Formats: sequence, structure tokens, C-alpha cells
Amino acid sequence: MKRHGLAVFGLTLAAGLGAQGLGGPPFDVPPGRWWERPVVAEELGLSPEQKAKLEQLTAERVKAMIDARAAVQKAEVELRLLAEKEPLDARKVREAFAALQQARQRLEVERFELLLAVRQTLTGEQWRKLHTVVRERLQERRERRQGRGVEPGPHRPERF
Repeated sequence: MKRHGLAVFGLTLAAGLGAQGLGGPPFDVPPGRWWERPVVAEELGLSPEQKAKLEQLTAERVKAMIDARAAVQKAEVELRLLAEKEPLDARKVREAFAALQQARQRLEVERFELLLAVRQTLTGEQWRKLHTVVRERLQERRERRQGRGVEPGPHRPERF
């Protein structure tokens, strides 16, 4: 259950920090690199060593995550092509679906491992503060969308 909770928070963290860019300007900070945003780093009380470790973790994991995301996209295309092909070969479609599920699982494992490494870098208090910050930012985002008459859709993290 703990692992599941961590994974759910990880997806929320990815959606909230990656997609939104948490903290606004400066705009030169790429999405997903939340520790570089002064307001976040200050609020969490990140040390220079922690920032360096987060930078190192990202550098180590980013290529694997790019490859995993590309594998999912390729598997989706392959499944669609096989499902639309005439005559339909159900065996090949099932195999393509299984390959897609494996690719998605690999991507989720990569995301989870990064999240776990981030958790190990932060103190318990920093982790709780980060969780609170993410929850507040997502709530603000929902309220802004509702204020514009746009219903919030499902959050699908595209960035880590």
C-alpha cells in the first residue's frame, strides 16, 4: 500500500510540477526542474547538496525515460496499425497489445524509480512540504480553469 501511495503521489507530482512549471517566472527554468525555482527551493529549504543530487538524478534518468516514452509511442502506433489492418490477425493484435503494456510498465517503473530517488534525497519534512505545495498548485490550477469555464480534465503527466 505504501508503494502504491508513493506512485500515486509521484504521478500527481509529475503532473503538478512538470506540466505547470510550479512557481511561475523565471521562464528559463524548464518544466519539471522544480528545485531550480527559487520560491520552491526556499519553501522546502533545499541545501546546495540536495539541489546537486536532484540534478544528478535527473541527468541519470532522463535518457531512460525518453527511451521508455518513445517505446510506448511506438507500441501504440504498432497496435493501431495492426488493429486496422485487413484481414485482422487477432494473434498479432494481442501480441502488440502485450508489447504496449510492457512498454507502459517500463515507463512507470522509470518514473517510480526517479520519484523514489527524489524521496530519498529529501527529508521527511521537505517531502511533506513538497506534497503540500503540489496539492495547493493543482487546486489553484483547477480553480483557474473553472473560473474560465473550462472543466479540468484528467491529468496525464508528460514530464517528470
